[in-house]
Amino acid sequence: MPTFLYAARDRSGLVQTGHVDAATEDEVLSVLQSRGLFVTSVSRKDLTAAGGTASGAQLKRKLHGRVTTEDKTMFCEQLATLLEAGVPLLRSLQILCDQVESRPLLIALQGIRRDIEGGKTFHEAVAKYPKIFSPFWVNVIETGEASGRLFQAMTQLVQYLKTAGELQRKAVTAFTYPAVLIVAAIGALFIFALKIIPIFSGMFKSMNVQLPWLTQVIISFSEVLQHYFLVIVVGTAGLVYAGKRVLQSEPGRWAMDRLLLKLPVFSPLFTQMELAQFSRGLSSLLDSGVPILLGLDIMQKSATNKVYGKAFGEIRDHVREGRPMAQPMQQAGLFPALMVQMIQVGEEIGELGKMLNKIAVYYEARVNVFIERLTILFEPIAIIFMAVVVGTLVVAMFLPIFSMTQMTGH
Repeated sequence: MPTFLYAARDRSGLVQTGHVDAATEDEVLSVLQSRGLFVTSVSRKDLTAAGGTASGAQLKRKLHGRVTTEDKTMFCEQLATLLEAGVPLLRSLQILCDQVESRPLLIALQGIRRDIEGGKTFHEAVAKYPKIFSPFWVNVIETGEASGRLFQAMTQLVQYLKTAGELQRKAVTAFTYPAVLIVAAIGALFIFALKIIPIFSGMFKSMNVQLPWLTQVIISFSEVLQHYFLVIVVGTAGLVYAGKRVLQSEPGRWAMDRLLLKLPVFSPLFTQMELAQFSRGLSSLLDSGVPILLGLDIMQKSATNKVYGKAFGEIRDHVREGRPMAQPMQQAGLFPALMVQMIQVGEEIGELGKMLNKIAVYYEARVNVFIERLTILFEPIAIIFMAVVVGTLVVAMFLPIFSMTQMTGH
């Protein structure tokens, strides 16, 4: 008869682990439930032992070396489906270990399984991997475990991750095409300056002609680029590296986040994305049963913009003192009046979670519209920029030829 390992909680919430000899998992569940235990995981001992040897084979699969939003969303969605179907947590994690395509995520899941087998709760095991699972994850999972509705908590996470990931992808896509065109224009500029302009320059010198000022400027630029090409490349790389280090520092992050909220044209996009993320995240936390103070604390830590993160912290402090959310939001000057009014109504009628969900839907729609318009606007601007750069170079090189043609004609 096979032996099953189990982890369970008694009526006082204490974790109990052990093993039971039974024919099937259903029989194990019946035995443990008859003892008044709440079962959190069941797995066959032979399969668990095999899991240690299987991990080497799993790591030999073709896996990528980072954890993407898609990896986490897929894992969350599959885990929610397995739990809803009644598959025990440990068995679900074992199944997902065979499915994930990320090496760090696979290693984390294997560690989580071992910790759960050792008596830890799911959220305690997940909390050991903060680079993969944020405090948002940990608290939603903890609430789901405490309420016995873990699959519903995972479903909330799936919705949040999908929405946040979709907004992020659209924002990246909106800037990708114009960026490619601008890079192409700069590439064309370098090719002209290093390969083509020197040919024209040598020809003009041999003909001893008076060059127009635009042609002289372009030729001078080409000569500087040729003589100091390595210096320019190394200097540019150094500036990029220094800028990256500055942005990674606390003062640099604050300066950049303030700038993003004041940029002409782009500031509404960054503001609306932050508002959508806050509304969607806090709505998901409240719907999962997370207390409002803890939810605000999580959103402060999860904020991508430090200016808004500070505002979320101030809102949390006011709520801790017994004040409504709407009041400090209005005082912060970072939240539109419509959002403040909707939250005020939500607090008054006791439907803050639902109201936050409506706010999230509204701002997500605004972000989508903004990105579509930005894409439509940027494409012709980038094309015009490329045409102006290339056209200027061509005109500058042919101006002396036109002048000589006119002189010959006279």
